[in-house]
Amino acid sequence: MEENRVPQATLAYRVTAWVVAVFVGSVAGTGLGLLTQDFWTGLVAGVAAIGLIGFSITLAARREGHGTIDAAPPWTGDTGARHDGGSL
Repeated sequence: MEENRVPQATLAYRVTAWVVAVFVGSVAGTGLGLLTQDFWTGLVAGVAAIGLIGFSITLAARREGHGTIDAAPPWTGDTGARHDGGSL
């Protein structure tokens, strides 16, 4: 029986994720910089936020893209029938 692979994250998804990360990180860095009135604190916080958000979105997408239909939880789709002993 041939297993269908779950598609991996596309390039457009990754670019969108990093654009969102840059936007959120820039806002966070600017806000913290204005709040503390220290340019370097805002810059460091912004870069850290961009890195954390971007890498977490990318790694989450990569992790979700490596499973198969058989690796899905038993309550999802036709895999549930296999786990419950039913026929497809």
